[in-house]
Amino acid sequence: MAYGEHYDEIGQWSVDKLKFIEDYLPHYLRATKKAYHRYYIDCFAGKGKWIHKDTKQIIDGSPAISMKYKDQFTKLFYIEMDTDRCKSLEELVKENNCINAEIINGDCNIEIEGILNRIHPRAPTFVFVDPSADQVSFLMMEKLSKWKTELFILFPYQMTIRRYLPVNIKSLTDWGVERLNKFFGTNEWINIYKTTSRNYLLDKMLKFYTNRLKDLGYEYIHISDVFKVHGGPDLYMMIWVGKHPVGEKIMRKVYENQKEQLSLF
Repeated sequence: MAYGEHYDEIGQWSVDKLKFIEDYLPHYLRATKKAYHRYYIDCFAGKGKWIHKDTKQIIDGSPAISMKYKDQFTKLFYIEMDTDRCKSLEELVKENNCINAEIINGDCNIEIEGILNRIHPRAPTFVFVDPSADQVSFLMMEKLSKWKTELFILFPYQMTIRRYLPVNIKSLTDWGVERLNKFFGTNEWINIYKTTSRNYLLDKMLKFYTNRLKDLGYEYIHISDVFKVHGGPDLYMMIWVGKHPVGEKIMRKVYENQKEQLSLF
């Protein structure tokens, strides 16, 4: 959660998203308890703590949540572009005496390869991919797929992707095409855009993206409902992908439990 939020505050939609991480991680750790090594990678770590923009309560960010389980991970990697937020993460690491945490100041698309080279390909690795827009390249997904990874990914259709796809195709910009080619890892999305009614474009683009992930070996996929501003616009969906049916079963159960409680649905 690195780029799009106010520097110190987050909305309820982000609080709800973090709840999925908080509920899923203990199940993930139980399911992988026989593994000799386990890893956590946060690709857009953001700050350790946030302020709820409405209630002004202090909210644990994904790094603070994952550090609750620090003793069960071999190592936790936090990637963050903003240097001030990296300092906030350093303070959090000290507060939690999390000696097996590493903070990396940089772009996850670039830094991920160096991290993976330090992890055994068969070691269970949970990866939180939570950009504020379309900053994630599909090339990074390809790299991650070669390891024993589960991914929890923000799909930013309403936030950015739809903005690159004007109703009038003549208004499509070269810059938008370049961004989407990087996001999808191909230019094949253009044919979907040209041939699909606006009412069905989200479903087709989402299916295209998840099929691309399946082609990488992520056989099991779970897609959330749309996260939205309360009384406001739609924002994004969260996609869980993994290579084992147990993970999908767990995420589906977590989702069903959360759906009853969370404000976004």
